[in-house]
Amino acid sequence: MDPVSSSQNVDLIPLSQSDRWLISARILDMITLTTTDTGLAFFKFRKRALSYDEYLTYLNDLANNYNLDLETMKQKMQTCGRPKQTASTIM
Repeated sequence: MDPVSSSQNVDLIPLSQSDRWLISARILDMITLTTTDTGLAFFKFRKRALSYDEYLTYLNDLANNYNLDLETMKQKMQTCGRPKQTASTIM
């Protein structure tokens, strides 16, 4: 999760983690859905990280705007496992 959120003892998800999760779930494929699309939808909230409820709204926005099935997205995200961690993502 977000290091700033962790230090404040709250659970928030930043865009970078969200994108890794969406890639791992094979939703963000750079054809149907791109990082530009996810970034524009995320920054509508004007925050660096989202709470769980905000994140569900974010996913709903993505599904509606890009003709994706929200329930399929949720199912893929629940079953995909943890995103692979690369050297650039280790802090």
